[in-house]
Amino acid sequence: MNLPIEPIFIYIFAFILGSIFGSFACCQAWRIHAKTENKELGSRSVCMSCNKKLKWYDNIPIISWLILRGKCRNCKEKIGVLEIFSEISLGLVFLGISAFFEITFWPILAIAAMIYWILLIYDAKWGELPVFLMLLTLFPAILFQIFSSPNFLGIGLSVAFLAGIYYLLFFFSKEKLVGSGDWILCLSIAIFLGNFSFALIELFLANFLATLYAAPMTIIKKTHKLSFGPFLIISLFIILFFKDWINTYILFF
Repeated sequence: MNLPIEPIFIYIFAFILGSIFGSFACCQAWRIHAKTENKELGSRSVCMSCNKKLKWYDNIPIISWLILRGKCRNCKEKIGVLEIFSEISLGLVFLGISAFFEITFWPILAIAAMIYWILLIYDAKWGELPVFLMLLTLFPAILFQIFSSPNFLGIGLSVAFLAGIYYLLFFFSKEKLVGSGDWILCLSIAIFLGNFSFALIELFLANFLATLYAAPMTIIKKTHKLSFGPFLIISLFIILFFKDWINTYILFF
């Protein structure tokens, strides 16, 4: 299918912008974690192994990681795959926002995506979800519904179902099944979804993705602690982008 020139350039720009914010999300996750340990990283990006300040050409999203093969230019220690994953995946999310939503929703979803991605990186790396960031996601979620002609009953059912289930799992399992932050994260996710059926699909999809990831990791490492926040976040954006298709072919409520 041949796309007009203008949308192609918009999608390319959106992907590049998203990859830049993906790199920013990684930096902020590190900075927030450093503050919990009473450390300061300074205003410039540094290698977390040798503390050498990075040159601008080593900070280009995706490209620098590929050129350096995921290693620090100075000490040759591995940078890690979370960084390039964040840059590529948030680039795709920004592209999806441009492709599936009107420009009215662009700033709301872009801000939400950036905050969610800081949470995703933080939870994947340290197994925690900063509460203040989760509470921040409530604001774009509420704004999104205001501009979407909200169904208050649907939002209420979505919140009660999704956040309620994760709270009960957290409460009765004493954090053995889910962490203490997952149910708080589900509050904004449920508001974004605004629909009981979407919340049900979110629950299924997040668990399905987590199972796909955990199965080979369990075989390789035998024991593997799984952070569930990233799968909730990824599932949210999949559902938001394909909600029309889901409405047409899957939903039954």
